[in-house]
Amino acid sequence: MSKSHKPKTVKPKINKSKVATPLARKEIISIHQFSKIAMTFWIGGSLMSALVLFPILFKTLDPVTASEIVGQLLNLLAYIGIVCLLIALIEVIINHKLALIKTKRFWYIIAMDSILIVNHFAIFPMVYRLRQHISEVAHQILSVQANVFDFWHSLSAVTFILSCILGVFYLIEM
Repeated sequence: MSKSHKPKTVKPKINKSKVATPLARKEIISIHQFSKIAMTFWIGGSLMSALVLFPILFKTLDPVTASEIVGQLLNLLAYIGIVCLLIALIEVIINHKLALIKTKRFWYIIAMDSILIVNHFAIFPMVYRLRQHISEVAHQILSVQANVFDFWHSLSAVTFILSCILGVFYLIEM
């Protein structure tokens, strides 16, 4: 008498590391990708504004109107930058946890955010107040206030460009 032989069924081995969890299946975009898009949007917008849009405004409009528009755009860019840097900081914290202090990206974010906040909340208001003051009494104190205005305006422009350069380094580091 022979025993009936059933063919053995082989179960395929499943690599559990590649199995998507329910949370991963719903993910449309990773925090890293979102951070990269946000930072590219902000840095690209800042560079486009500084290198193309602002010169065109000053070339085609009177200085007062152009400076008012540029001021509004810089205000908007500052808030966009703060939000984008917050997203980038969250991404670095999630991906690097306690080792984030050792990463260049963390220090780029801290430097850019510090520059942006100082420029937007300290230097830019000084430029705005001086511009208002100069326009009110232009003929009386033009020579004295113009030098002060030029200094603060130049400092603001340099910090804006420095922030853009750091942003490019940050994107390269990603």
